[in-house]
Amino acid sequence: MHHKPLALLVALFAGSAHAAATSFADSVPEKAEGVPLAYIGKTTTAATALTLTFKPDGGHDIGALPQGGKLQVLLVDDKGNHLVASDYGIVGWAQARENKDAGSEAFPALETVEDKEAYATIHYNPQLAEKRDDRYYFANEGEDNPAIAGVPQAKKDGEDDYSETRHRLLETALKADGARYHVDCSPGVEGGPYCVLVPVSKTLPASDDGIFAPEDLTLPGNGYLYSDSDDGGRYFRAREKWRVQDKETQNIEQPYYYLGVETTYHGRWHQDESGDNAPENRAEPLKLTDRIDGNKTVAEVAPGSKITLVLIQQRFVEREGEELDYEDRIPAWALVKTADGKTGWFNIGAGDGFPNIEGLHGFAG
Repeated sequence: MHHKPLALLVALFAGSAHAAATSFADSVPEKAEGVPLAYIGKTTTAATALTLTFKPDGGHDIGALPQGGKLQVLLVDDKGNHLVASDYGIVGWAQARENKDAGSEAFPALETVEDKEAYATIHYNPQLAEKRDDRYYFANEGEDNPAIAGVPQAKKDGEDDYSETRHRLLETALKADGARYHVDCSPGVEGGPYCVLVPVSKTLPASDDGIFAPEDLTLPGNGYLYSDSDDGGRYFRAREKWRVQDKETQNIEQPYYYLGVETTYHGRWHQDESGDNAPENRAEPLKLTDRIDGNKTVAEVAPGSKITLVLIQQRFVEREGEELDYEDRIPAWALVKTADGKTGWFNIGAGDGFPNIEGLHGFAG
């Protein structure tokens, strides 16, 4: 991550379990003074093994940092809990304990392979992987749809082409001594480009074989997958962590999503009730409050101003037994630092005009 140190005070509820300030190699505040939570934004390393969790007092484990692992201390609350981001950008509350099964966030040196046609970028651990450059395709012309080695013949003018070609880019294990997978990517047909993990086999896979792999994939060799993607189901591009379980990838929910993006505020988009006309940008100031769901304005950002999008809190990961509908996903709060160092929150989908900020986009649902 590339960012500048930040400083701000914001208020949120927090729990009791925590990694003390001495858990970090550099000095950071032990707790927030006079407010429920303070923002630090300091890059340092772990002085002891840490585990990142979803809640200040625990919750599910998100990742692990070994002693010496690089991190950014983002927030501290009045109970002494510290919210941190890994070097990749995965966010969790730091606990002074070790859980190697959560996957080390200290990545080894990685290499990269790409397929521009399939918009595929894969960062991988060369100690566990071997590059491949093979292709196979599905004709998609009947119920019996076997994989065929090579690429399909070009159709004559006027002939429909329903074929789909996959490019085998990599063979890898997700962790040392783990099961091996091929990473096969395709420009897709109707659904757009995608990649799948296919268990290594002597035969080519069936068309519905494979485990979904997220966009801009990172495979550090700790047993987990990482992605830097924007799927349209949220307002921003997010860095996420995934596990493979029951032959599918499962998103590991984070309490916040770190952006650290320097950008510009241009105003707010407004559209008439009919929805027939294109949205109009209005040069309205952006009010920042001292906390999520707060009503105390601490700063106003004028259109044309430079800002830093620091964090965003938005629900889009479904928990077990849950189905998130559109209304559940809409509430999203962003933490902003202004050019003159003031900080505060704003509600992205508050209904008073979507903020016109480079790096944020309208919500697709």
